Amino acid sequence: IETDRKIRNVISDLSGVKKLVKGLSDRFDEYERSKVFDAKRVLEKELVNERNAKEPPVEPSARHVPAPYPDDTYAVTRDAAIADAAIATSGIDDDDDTAPMDSQP
Repeated sequence: IETDRKIRNVISDLSGVKKLVKGLSDRFDEYERSKVFDAKRVLEKELVNERNAKEPPVEPSARHVPAPYPDDTYAVTRDAAIADAAIATSGIDDDDDTAPMDSQP
C-alpha cells in the first residue's frame, strides 16, 4: 500500500512537470512569433554579417618582409654558409652524456 501511494505521488508530480513544460513551450512559441523576436533575429543576422565582412585583426608581429633576390650576393652567400655549417656539423654529437642532467646548458 505504501509503494502504491509513492507511485501515485510520483505520477502526480510528473503530471505537474508535464503541464509546466507544456506551458513554457506554449509561451516560447508565442514569443517566437512576436515582433520582438523577429527584430532580435534581424539584429543578430546584421551583427554576424558585419563581423564576417571585417578582416581579422593583423598580429603586431606579422609584417611583410622583402624576400632576398637571387642576385643579392649577401643573402645567397649567407644562406649557403648556413647550409654548409648545418651539413658539416650534422654528425657531431657534442652532448656530454656522462654529465649530470642539471649541469648541461
